[in-house]
Amino acid sequence: MGLAWRSDGTWMGGGSDMSFIGRGVGWVLRGISLFWQVCVCGLANLVRRLSKGSWADYVLFELSGPLLERTPQRPRFLNFLSFGKPGLSVESLQDALRRIAGDPDVRGVVVLVKGAQLRLAQAQTLADLFARFRGWSGELNPRAAVKEVVVYLESCGNAEYVVAAAADRVFVSPLTDWTVLGLRAEPLFLAETLRRIGVKAEVVKVAPWKTALDNLERSEMSDAHREQIERLLGGLYEEMVGAISRGRDIDEEQVRAAIDRAPLNADEAVELGLVDGTIYEDELAATLAAGGKDEARILPYEQARGNLYRRPRRRHRKVIGVVSLGGMITTGKSRRFPGGLPIVGNNTAGSTTVQQLVRAALKDERLAGVLLHIDSRGGSALASDLMWRELTLLNKKKPVVAYMGDVAASGGYYVALPAQKIVCQPATLTGSIGVVMAKLITSEAEGKIGARRFAVQRGENADIYASDGPWRREQRDKVEEMMDYTYRNFKRLVGESRQLEPESLETLCGGRVWTGRQALERGLVDALGDFGTAIDQLCKIADLPTDGTVPVVQVKADEKRPRPPVSEGSLDLVVGGDGFAELTEALLGVLQGDVSALMGRERVWMLADGLPKSK
Repeated sequence: MGLAWRSDGTWMGGGSDMSFIGRGVGWVLRGISLFWQVCVCGLANLVRRLSKGSWADYVLFELSGPLLERTPQRPRFLNFLSFGKPGLSVESLQDALRRIAGDPDVRGVVVLVKGAQLRLAQAQTLADLFARFRGWSGELNPRAAVKEVVVYLESCGNAEYVVAAAADRVFVSPLTDWTVLGLRAEPLFLAETLRRIGVKAEVVKVAPWKTALDNLERSEMSDAHREQIERLLGGLYEEMVGAISRGRDIDEEQVRAAIDRAPLNADEAVELGLVDGTIYEDELAATLAAGGKDEARILPYEQARGNLYRRPRRRHRKVIGVVSLGGMITTGKSRRFPGGLPIVGNNTAGSTTVQQLVRAALKDERLAGVLLHIDSRGGSALASDLMWRELTLLNKKKPVVAYMGDVAASGGYYVALPAQKIVCQPATLTGSIGVVMAKLITSEAEGKIGARRFAVQRGENADIYASDGPWRREQRDKVEEMMDYTYRNFKRLVGESRQLEPESLETLCGGRVWTGRQALERGLVDALGDFGTAIDQLCKIADLPTDGTVPVVQVKADEKRPRPPVSEGSLDLVVGGDGFAELTEALLGVLQGDVSALMGRERVWMLADGLPKSK
């Protein structure tokens, strides 16, 4: 009988004896690996002792510009170059904080906030990460004081201050204003503007709360639109007030009063207990000094990491894979548009790309489960459904958990339905279970510029999507029929996935958007938390430890070597994996014609646009 060695450390073809021998050999190899780690760490810590004067008292990080959840993938050889390195991400910050937490001599971290472009959900993620850091510190150094988090603010807006409030100490510069002003939404309606240039939008939607294209069809806000924004802003505002109250140990009414008085100068903020002091950045070292020192030694992480205390890390044969889905959902391949485009944004999540990623994950034996990271307002109904199918097949073989970023609404919520658990932040915007369709009528505008259109057609409805005239009654009936079919399917999938009764769906759907906390209360998601919370949920399902030692890797697929679909009946036979490539292709230049084709392929949209921003 032929023998073959499996990746999990057992033999194929040799019966139970071979399996036992294989497991034994695997244990021996892992033991050797652990022993080698202990030796390497011991030697590194010995060298560290000899350079005691170069240790950091505090490790420095800077938050500036946008903050990504995951570190962008790039070719390995670029890691050796000093230029073009990716900026700080939540993923890289978590890895760094875990290492710092294990060092018995570092007293804490300093986070400089300089023009950070954060949303409230991201601020909650950082607050969760600070709490994890303190927990790791206490677990790894039970006899030492828990490490502290110090935040220094150059500017102090809503989300920036929610991050700072989660720290142990907060400092601002003497001229920094406390500008936590609350939340404001002001949708811009363009129907009258379009009318003046001879353009009219015809919009069909499932319910008044599906307001994604109201700005094109209406000249003012509808009652349903206002009610929805009031509810969302109310939920986000309470999240912000609660975070500040808990972080600074101030009564919520006092927090609301401070917001209503804002902007406040730095001295007023200190007086109200909102910050701990006003200093310049160069005075941080003296302010944080302890143990008879004149100044604390504050080193950037890149400089301090070489002298951090090292600990052996447990190795695992299985890993968690991440499939990221960001931007507008479209058919075809994912695309990235440097600088961004109207309506589309900076990038799209293409169904073809996501299909290939999911199929690669299905065949990768290393993966014990897949975390689907969604940050999307939705898009094409067809593309969303194609992704849903692939993820449903994947979940039959390997557990899938969805984590929602700032927004995962409409089509972004649709693709999360196959997951066994859905996790999001309290301030995540989600739901918007509904469908919308529209077309712009441009015949009057064409006439104003002297353009003349002569149409010739065969087929009664060949002009149903043409822009030279409105829908005829029978055409509008057909459009509404298509919309109703897609919407009923959407609701059915929500009911089956979330185990909700049809009667309760009517109050949850219809395009209504919810904050993460509101969605949890209504059974649309399973838990509130950060990316780490979602990984812990997935590890529990996959029977892996939740101590942070399981590697988390980005799933990749080579789109030049497309994978055929795996039939549902052959899922148990799936084994093996190939090489991978990047998730999205970067396009350095995009012609307007390409964008028009991109937007014109699909007619039925699961899109949640015009949502209030919580910066």
